[in-house]
Amino acid sequence: MSLATYLEKWTSFYFSNFGRDWIDQALGGWGEGRDLFFTDLVSKYPEFAAATAVTSEICDVLETDTTMEASLCHRLARSVFLRDPQHPSLRYFAHLMKVKTGMEIYYSTEIGPRLIIMHGVGVVIGPRNRIGSDFIVYHNVTLGQRHVSSSHQTMVIGDHCTILAGAKILGSVKLGDHVTVGANAVLLTDAVSNSTYVGVPAVKVADQPHSDAE
Repeated sequence: MSLATYLEKWTSFYFSNFGRDWIDQALGGWGEGRDLFFTDLVSKYPEFAAATAVTSEICDVLETDTTMEASLCHRLARSVFLRDPQHPSLRYFAHLMKVKTGMEIYYSTEIGPRLIIMHGVGVVIGPRNRIGSDFIVYHNVTLGQRHVSSSHQTMVIGDHCTILAGAKILGSVKLGDHVTVGANAVLLTDAVSNSTYVGVPAVKVADQPHSDAE
C-alpha cells in the first residue's frame, strides 16, 4: 500500500466531500514535512533508518500506531498550511487526526525534528506555538491558551523538553531547553533551561544535568 492509497482509504471512509486531488497536492509538496515525519518515525522505529519513502511496511505501522498517525497528519497538514494557509483540505486533515487518533495537533504550530508521542490519547497542542527538537509528550497533555479567543497567545518550547501525562501548559510562556514538566502539573509561567517543574501551579523543584553532546 502506498501513502496515497492509505490516505485515500481513510479520507473516503470518513468524508464524502474530500477531493482525491487534494491528496496529490498535499503529497506533491510536502518535502520538508516528509523529512520531519521520517525523523519522528525513526525515533520510535529505528529499523526504518534507511527508508526514503513511505513503504507498505510503514503503512502497516500507521495502521496500528496512532502516535505515528498523528505525526503523519501533522507533518502533512503543516506542509500544506505553509504553502496555502487557506487550503480547503486543512480542516479535513485536522479532523482525520482527531477521529483516527484522539489527538489534536494544530497545523499552525511548528514542531522540530524527532517528535515522540507516548501513548498519545487526549493530547492537544494548540495553534501558533513553536516547539523545538526532540519533544516528548505523554497522554492527556494540553498546550493551550489561558483565555477563550486569545489569538495573540503563543508559546515557545525549547529543545529536548518532556511533558509528562496530564500536564497543562497555558498561555504565552517560554520553556528553555531540557525542561521537564511533571505529571498533572499546570505551568503558567516561563521555565528556565535544565529544570523540572511540578505542581498546581507548577514551580521549579530541581535542576537536571544534560549532555553537551546532544
